[in-house]
Amino acid sequence: MPLKVALFSYRGNPFCGGQGVYLQNLSRALAERGHQVQVFTGPPYPGPMPWATTHLLPNENFIVQPARYFPLRTIIQPLSLLEYALARAGANPEMMTQSFRLYGLLRRLHAREKFDVVHDNQSLGYGLLLIQRLGIPVVATIHHPLAIDRQEDLRQMEGLLRKARRAIYYPPLMQALVARKLQAVITGSDFVGSLIEEHYRLGPGRAERIYHGVDCAFFRPIPEIEKVPGRLIFVGSTEDRKKGVRYLLEALASLAAAVHLVIVDGRRYPGRVYARDLIAKLGLGERVSWRERISNEELVQEYNRAEAAVVPSLFEGFGLPALEAMACGLPVVATSAGALPEVTGPDGVAALLVPPADPEALARAIRRLLSSPSLRRQLGGQARRRAEQNFSWAKAAAATEAVYVQVRRDWRAPY
Repeated sequence: MPLKVALFSYRGNPFCGGQGVYLQNLSRALAERGHQVQVFTGPPYPGPMPWATTHLLPNENFIVQPARYFPLRTIIQPLSLLEYALARAGANPEMMTQSFRLYGLLRRLHAREKFDVVHDNQSLGYGLLLIQRLGIPVVATIHHPLAIDRQEDLRQMEGLLRKARRAIYYPPLMQALVARKLQAVITGSDFVGSLIEEHYRLGPGRAERIYHGVDCAFFRPIPEIEKVPGRLIFVGSTEDRKKGVRYLLEALASLAAAVHLVIVDGRRYPGRVYARDLIAKLGLGERVSWRERISNEELVQEYNRAEAAVVPSLFEGFGLPALEAMACGLPVVATSAGALPEVTGPDGVAALLVPPADPEALARAIRRLLSSPSLRRQLGGQARRRAEQNFSWAKAAAATEAVYVQVRRDWRAPY
């Protein structure tokens, strides 16, 4: 039976990270299963999604605007005024305020649309509890607890003032309180499932484990694209300290000068200087190339030009870049952090795994892979087969649909 699904993501563009990729691919796979999907999302907005009806939620995005930015319309918009005040205080209000905007819109739409389920993509804002009072069950996907972001940022940041501002940036209590009151919780790996059950006190087995997918017809080996000797590729946010770019750059500094790194970072802009400053400090300017906001077609080409992908994360709730590289038949050097072994398999199956935060081990694995064409062929072939056999958005959508059906069957208004 087709369901009417409201799929909500406080940020929607794939360049904003894994949540944007998840939104795009899951919404399409659900639509292909016959469900009526309406997407509700804030900026940066996604591209066209013809398989879904898209509702664009407004947001001034004050957290990336200069302090002097204050549109006059904010005065008569209570949520925008709240957003401005919290952003100027150093907090990130997006998840909360966007959930309230979603509630305001759904309150009007639900009278005629009669949604069967609302699916939240990582916001866990207070507005979701109001939505359940409308009589709609809410399911949330939690990619990882934000406490992990706070912990790693504080560990790597310098200066007491910067640490103090970062400590209040992520909402400390909201997500745990909301998660415990929702009808169902989904997460992308066994590792994160156990982590959020502990952090958010959900109880064992409360988080439904559903692996993310990859489109193996799109992310694929392209034999006619020639490999560039010594080229590595890193895909992710270089400002996110959990991604381990610091340790990758330190490893690169110890490798031969012929080894070149391509960084694909869709979130890079002038204010994001963490990796840029590290590159200058290590004298790597000529050995690193940047690709920003490239299309998926260009991304596949970049994977195919590289001899290896590197995923040096200190924490990974799933690891979509690793999976995309694997689908392209690219051997991977990754850390054993978080869910990466679940994606790549044990060491030597589809990747060489090293301990996190260890640039020397990272350099040794990269050196070993680049010096052995036969090892690259072996791991690349195994990586492609593992991606094809274990991960697809069709499987993810089918398992997610089963959660929706169960939630509808068990639904009792909680208030």
